[in-house]
Amino acid sequence: MKIPKRLSPEEMEFLTQEYGVEFAQVYRAGSGKNGGGGYYELYSGVHNRVNIPLGEDVRLISHTHPCGTARPSPDDQLLMQLLEQSGSPQRKSQIVPVGKTPVYFDKNSLK
Repeated sequence: MKIPKRLSPEEMEFLTQEYGVEFAQVYRAGSGKNGGGGYYELYSGVHNRVNIPLGEDVRLISHTHPCGTARPSPDDQLLMQLLEQSGSPQRKSQIVPVGKTPVYFDKNSLK
């Protein structure tokens, strides 16, 4: 679903605690300079997985880990590889683990 603004890590964590599922927010780049003029979308999944679209206009801003794991899963790293292959310029994203400090990761490891 489209959302009016980028959510903070605290807002993302709240949603996961409230509903018990993983959430992801993406930015859909617009036609302006550096993707300006785009919009944010929020996706909900299940307890340990959320599906997001792939494409050159997709930027994975962050996603939650309901169990509090502060490390990227192999699927998280694969997603970053697939985004790169689809033409997205994005190279890192943020994990918001419930109860812990958010961390950045890329297709290889934590940043």
